[in-house]
Amino acid sequence: MINFEKWHGNGNDFAIINSIENKIKLNKSFIRKTADRNKGIGFDQLIHIGLPTKHDYDFFIRFYNSDGSEAGMCLNGIRCAAKYIWNNNLFPLGQIEIQTRRKNLKCSPKNKNNVSVLIDSPIEMQTPDLEHNTIKKVLGDDFFLSHTGNNHLCVKKKSIDRVNLEELYKNLENVLKKYECNLSIFKKNKGLIQIRTYENGTGETLSCGSAALCVAAKFLADNKNSLKISSIGGELEFSFHEDVILMSGPTNFIYKGNVNE
Repeated sequence: MINFEKWHGNGNDFAIINSIENKIKLNKSFIRKTADRNKGIGFDQLIHIGLPTKHDYDFFIRFYNSDGSEAGMCLNGIRCAAKYIWNNNLFPLGQIEIQTRRKNLKCSPKNKNNVSVLIDSPIEMQTPDLEHNTIKKVLGDDFFLSHTGNNHLCVKKKSIDRVNLEELYKNLENVLKKYECNLSIFKKNKGLIQIRTYENGTGETLSCGSAALCVAAKFLADNKNSLKISSIGGELEFSFHEDVILMSGPTNFIYKGNVNE
């Protein structure tokens, strides 16, 4: 039996396990089975907490999509993982240095349920002209590609509520899967930025922290001290902190249990 805890950050939900005391090897069939919302636990991603591979970090955390594929990083998930670590007395309440597959992050408690994450600003993602032109034919000109541990295609829209996001994703699926790229649409109306995201290996989620970061970084560059990004699941707050970006958002424990390996 494998012990787990179920958490969510703005509705982006996770099953968290750790192999610090007992080594746990994961395979795709186990992940897909437990991700099933009718026959398993049900989650957007499975979070695996392990020991670091470098001495100057505290933990190594991996993220697995519901189809069994591995994501590079997850900002909603990293907050929940940090809160799990503190709640289970795996580390003193304070800043945690965390390794992930693609980014190294610093997590700190903010208040009762909120956690802050320090992360480098996203960088522009480069694609060959052929793929860029394919995207342009479907979307027009108002989009950008960004990398922040995960790859994101972010599309500005006048309205996002009635857009068939799954259909839009499928129109670009070959390119998006080739580059492990998630798709987001966003709308800016004065001080409010709203966003929806379709994640590779999962589908549309109620919130995606790394997508929100990519969009936030574009507007933080316009001399803004801080801003909020709103998704279906809730809000995330972003601000500049010296030469990196500080993201703050909620974490919520749902329940704990165990599942057959």
